[in-house]
Order: sequence, then structure tokens, then C-alpha cells
Amino acid sequence: MKKIKSLIIPLLLITSIIVSCEDDGGKSKIDFTTGATPNVTKISTSDQSINLVALKNGENIDLGFTVEISNGDVISADVVGFYFTSEGVEKTVFQSNVSDFPYTMHLDQNNLYDAFSIDNGDDVQITDKLIITTDLTLKDGRIIKLYSDTGVKNYGADISNQSHYAAAQTYIISCPLEDASLFNGNFEVVVDDWADYGAGEIIPVVYDSNFGTLKFKILNTNNPYISNTDSYFIVTVDPTDSSVSVVSNEALDYTGFDIIDVTGTGAVGSCTGDIVITLTFGPYGSYNLELKKVN
Repeated sequence: MKKIKSLIIPLLLITSIIVSCEDDGGKSKIDFTTGATPNVTKISTSDQSINLVALKNGENIDLGFTVEISNGDVISADVVGFYFTSEGVEKTVFQSNVSDFPYTMHLDQNNLYDAFSIDNGDDVQITDKLIITTDLTLKDGRIIKLYSDTGVKNYGADISNQSHYAAAQTYIISCPLEDASLFNGNFEVVVDDWADYGAGEIIPVVYDSNFGTLKFKILNTNNPYISNTDSYFIVTVDPTDSSVSVVSNEALDYTGFDIIDVTGTGAVGSCTGDIVITLTFGPYGSYNLELKKVN
């Protein structure tokens, strides 16, 4: 938000033309004029996260997603996965040389066991996560890697926050929920691309069963940029897959800037209490917010 308040119109114009990117030592850089980006979307009828209880019980999971090309002169794509654990990251190619788009793929638990150093559900930890993305081959022979081989993102917030495509999809580990009581207390900001908060700042989250057993509130009490700090986000959890929908109880009043209705989608880590959502601030686009539970 701080960036938008000072550069409202210029920023909107610049981000519509230029994509600023991270690189892995200067070897990879993705932009609209010379590179390419995919659009990876989760299939809504498949699992939105990795069900830890199902894995431990020997039950099936279904991670379904579709890969398309958002832009760029692409001749083929490798569908790649990165599995992150506390000990490091592993990369695998689930499907190579895909040239017919859109391409749909479904991964089950056996695909994960075959691809990574996990033998069964007991090897999966609640802090693990899976990222699905692509390595793109262009007609001129260049290869565009959205993530380095060590799992480092090769693109910046301008690509991450695009509302009309997603360069990657993240599957966190989840557990079935009977209610949303886990989401209550102080939560630390990990990422706030809208920039109302800095990393490490605290946002209070409140669960009240009278409000709804599968709902919780993310309070705006500590937001320094709005005047109506008694407002909050209403987060509704789908217990079948830990996906969430978000809506502000009232428009946020950014004094001297705009009054904005906020909606969003995402998922919660029902084993850890992590919250990973994408919030859409009216006409200003979608921005990632990641929170982890402190107490």
C-alpha cells in the first residue's frame, strides 16, 4: 500500500508494461518482451492442498491442475515440481516436452512418493510444501525457468501478483477441519505484497463460534494506513480441502487515497495454522498475504 499511495498512476502504467524479476545470479530473467510465463491453475474440483490425514491413512489424494501459456513464443514446457522440507528442496519433472495447451495433469500420492524422498504418509511433515510450475522452451532455443533448480523463484512481485495468470501453484500440507478454532490469536506477517505491513509485524485473528464455526476474522486493528481500524476480513473455510474465501466486512478507508472493497481466496494450513491468501483490492489488483501463527 505504501508504494501505491506515492506512485498510484505511474505504478499502474509501469506494471502493465514491465515485469521486474529476480534472477539466479543473472542467468535467468523473465519479462514480457523477451521471455515467457505460464498460467498454472488448480482444478477447483480437485484437492487444493495435500491432505496429511489421508496420506497417513493410505487414502488417495488428487492434485489436479492445468497448464497454459500466458505469453511468450513457447514451443514446449516441462511440468516441474519442487518439494520443500526442513532439510532442503527436491526438484522433479512430472511431464516433459508438453506442446499441446491447455495441458491438464493429476498427481496422486504415488506420484509424489515416486518423485521425492518420501515413502509414505509418515514421511510427510506439516511444514512441507509442493510447488508446481514449468520450465519453458522458446522457439529461439532459450529455456525460461520460473524457479531455479534449487527452488529459488526467478520472478518478482509483478508476476506473482498478476490476477489473470499464475506462474506457479503451491500445495501446503493440511488436515481436515471440524471448525476454525485453530485460527485465533496473534499471527506474524510472512509476506504482504500490498505492503500495509512489514514482515514480522503482528495481525490479530479472532475465532468466535457464534460468528460461524468455519469462519474467523483477520482484524485490521494494527493497519496504519486505514482510518476504519475496527474493520476486518471475514475468512470462510471449506473443511473438505482447507481452501478459503475472503471478504472485507466493509470497504477499507485508505485516508486520502481510496475506499476499497476487498475480496480474496486462498488456503489455510489446518495442521499449522498458517494462512496463505490472495487479496484483491478493488481495481488495484491482487496481492499475496501470508501469515503464520505465533500464539
